[in-house]
Amino acid sequence: MTSSINYFFKQKNVILLMNWMIIFIIFLFHFSIKAQNFDLFQDLSLQSKNPSIVHFTQQDFDADAQFWSVTEDDKGVMYFGNNDGILIYNGSSWNKIKLPNSSSVRSLAKDSNGVIYAGGYNELGTISKNQFGEYTFKSLKDTLQLNNVSFENIWQISAINDNIIFRSFKKLFLLKNGTVTQIPSRNSFIESFQVNDRYFVQDANEGIYEVDLATNQIKKFLDASTINYETVVYITKNLELITNTGNVFRKQKESIQQIQSLFKDANDQVISAIAYKNQILLGTLSQGIIVLQKNENKFQVNNLENLNGQTVLNLFQTQKENVWALLDNGLEFLNYNSPRTNLFNLASVYDAQVFENNLFLATNKGVYYSSLNNNTINSNSFKKINSLQGQAWSFSIIKDELFINHDKGLYKISKNLKVDKIGNINGIWKTIPFNKSENAYLVCSYNGIYILQLINNNWKIRNKVEGFDESSRDILASKEPYTYWVCHGYKGVYKITFSENLDRTIAIDHYTDKNGLPSPFNVNVFNWEDEIVFSTNKGAFYFNEKNKKFEPFEKLNKIIDTKRNPRKILQSLNKTWVVQDDELGYFETNSNNPFIEKDIFLQTKGTFNRGMETIIPISENGVLIGTHTGLYLYNLNKKRKPENISTEITKVSFSTEQETSFLPIVNDSLINLPNNLTTLRFSFAAPNMPNSLNNSYSYQLIGIDNDWSNWQQLSFKEYNLLTPGEYTFKVKSKNVLGNEASPAIFRFYIQPKWYQTKLAYFIYFLLFIGLIYIIQRLVKRKINYENKKSILKEQRANKMLQLEIDQLKLQKDKAKIEKDKEHLEKDILQKSKELANYTMLLVNKKNFFSTLQEDLKELKTIVKSKQSNQKILEIFKKMHQNKIDEEYLAVFDSNFENVHHDFFKNLRKVVPNLTKKELRLSAFIKMGLSNKDIAPLLGISVRGVETARYRFRKKLNLDHDDKLIEFFESLTN
Repeated sequence: MTSSINYFFKQKNVILLMNWMIIFIIFLFHFSIKAQNFDLFQDLSLQSKNPSIVHFTQQDFDADAQFWSVTEDDKGVMYFGNNDGILIYNGSSWNKIKLPNSSSVRSLAKDSNGVIYAGGYNELGTISKNQFGEYTFKSLKDTLQLNNVSFENIWQISAINDNIIFRSFKKLFLLKNGTVTQIPSRNSFIESFQVNDRYFVQDANEGIYEVDLATNQIKKFLDASTINYETVVYITKNLELITNTGNVFRKQKESIQQIQSLFKDANDQVISAIAYKNQILLGTLSQGIIVLQKNENKFQVNNLENLNGQTVLNLFQTQKENVWALLDNGLEFLNYNSPRTNLFNLASVYDAQVFENNLFLATNKGVYYSSLNNNTINSNSFKKINSLQGQAWSFSIIKDELFINHDKGLYKISKNLKVDKIGNINGIWKTIPFNKSENAYLVCSYNGIYILQLINNNWKIRNKVEGFDESSRDILASKEPYTYWVCHGYKGVYKITFSENLDRTIAIDHYTDKNGLPSPFNVNVFNWEDEIVFSTNKGAFYFNEKNKKFEPFEKLNKIIDTKRNPRKILQSLNKTWVVQDDELGYFETNSNNPFIEKDIFLQTKGTFNRGMETIIPISENGVLIGTHTGLYLYNLNKKRKPENISTEITKVSFSTEQETSFLPIVNDSLINLPNNLTTLRFSFAAPNMPNSLNNSYSYQLIGIDNDWSNWQQLSFKEYNLLTPGEYTFKVKSKNVLGNEASPAIFRFYIQPKWYQTKLAYFIYFLLFIGLIYIIQRLVKRKINYENKKSILKEQRANKMLQLEIDQLKLQKDKAKIEKDKEHLEKDILQKSKELANYTMLLVNKKNFFSTLQEDLKELKTIVKSKQSNQKILEIFKKMHQNKIDEEYLAVFDSNFENVHHDFFKNLRKVVPNLTKKELRLSAFIKMGLSNKDIAPLLGISVRGVETARYRFRKKLNLDHDDKLIEFFESLTN
């Protein structure tokens, strides 16, 4: 089917050209809408004046939660008066020092010389930092001769030119050039004020007095009755007085008149106040911070949002024009220099759109809107459209009308904010123009795609596209007509082609990891540089139409991190925005050396709505970011500001096995360290860095490190077991905006141990020379030994060769012996056979004579004649002359011993005292003759042979006749 479609498209080249012209027109139309939005958003940075707020708790500063006072030194280090003493914060770490009497610190101030003053209960003095980076408090009671004076709490300290003024309820202490002037109160000095170079103090129920700092004289400025005996909290430069009840009075010449009341609720009160640029910030008892802005002759009142605490005891503006709010329970840092401004924090934001001069937000709680005509854009300025409760996904502007793609369906908002639902389908992700028609739109839903059309001036969902029922949240038009790419979060990528009347799909190609994708999961599709790009878990890919496979898109992969998933890729103006594993960044698209800027967006890391990341560029340097914590405006103009900023090394300590010691922090000096140190620790900070929270640091120890370390937020570095020598430690800092401070340097020298000194090395050199000499001698000796060894080896080889020759001769002789032995064995075997034949001949002859003799005896009894008997006797006589006698047995003995020469020899060793008859019996048994054969040879009966064998066994201690035969066999072996 796909091939037929391709053929169909090839036949319509003219139609294709027209299609692309239509797409180009739609693109220009879309761009014009975006350009209008950019213009509408230009004022957001002016309308949104909410600072970025960071809250500090007891877990951060490790002290009591209540704060009273604050000041800042020339380097940007902050000093806070706390119930536990003085807390010092350098932007990275906290330090704490106590007053001698451990009282609360109610007041702090810095004079023109940079000296920090502190006051507590019956205590006042200065704070200084020694060469080791440790802060100390020095009491001035002795110097000012106040040891016996009970002045209770010092509530305020003011530094005006050369004058330092300490206020307690009972007295004012004016310190100038080491001299103290005391001014007592009539009732109680409850507040004091510094207006330009003038100093005012309020005496309860008396009024406000001005102190002439030249003469140390006090005169009444106004009477308490003129302000209704209220407590004044702040006096402006125009001499407007703000009281704790929220009433504003203005002094004009000799008259005082109330011009405004700030509180609708009379139960609240003002506790503290400061001037901030063209505004006044008021710290209240229960409303947090109130912002006053002068509007003609009155103040416009607004509440500052997002404070964690509502009771603000004090306020302080820093050198970098940020504000610290001292709460009854913690601290708030109001960062007005932050590039990030919170516009909305009531819900999770999925999309934003400007329509009819309103800013609309699609959130998980519904649709909110705020008029762009408001002076201030914040969460309080947004209103909720009650008929659009629930999850709203995105907006679409179609023919100058605003459409909301909602979980409950597709809605249209008219100019008067009237809401109409279109169709009856639910679960709409987005609505996009169809690239072949100006009057057809694709409604992408949870379970497929529907067609939206304007019919008779009414919007209607005409039909569902049959044949495709998958979720269509991530959809992008292909370069082929009627064709779209759809990415499914779990199933891979679909390429679908619609019929011309948009009633069904005529082709669906499904691609997974079998088609070149690293995985079917987490694939998204985007347009970048006129290319269709797919983001995966292993970087960007494109679809190769020739082989129908996905391949890495190297042009983009060279810029992004291919180990992470670029879930969002958005090209706008000259920038490309990328979200990689929930971390936002951007790079200049046409840069020759593009790199991703991401430090400025670190606060958004981990807060994006995955798969629905909201990034809306509104200008070259402005972008709206929607997260699950709200909507933020980023001003990229605040990204980099070159300033003379330096990194500070705050403490250097080293540890041995016994103790830990601190080192003096000096510039351009070489510090000597002992040789028994185990750990060297550097602490550092950049207190004068703008937006100093979340600073990053990079360090290098010259002599160990070849390059700077990676940036990290730890504000210390430890080195263990450094070898003796000279080192230079360097550390630099960088804030979230990318501003980099100049490095701090610390040079030190670790002294060598006694065995590492020059004398020791000289001795080592001498020992080395001696060792070389000894080695040379040993080598020479070794060579001689090896030579001797070689000679011996050669001699041994010759000897072995001779032995081998002798062995060959022996083997030859042995072969000859074996041959002779074989010949002898054959001879013995022959003789054994002859001996056996001879023995059997003797046995037969003996038996014959015995038989013949018996026959003659029988014949003699029969024959009666004397002559016959005489003849028989002669025959007997001849037979006795020829019988087997000792001579024949001697021949047998001789032949047996020749054949079995070892038998008798071994037998005599075992049984030495054998008789000749027993030896012959042994020989006959050895030859295997039976008792019947042996009896005639020995001239005894068979019974006698058995008796002889029995006796012979007894001599040998053998209990059986078979063992006697085994014994004879063993003698032969």
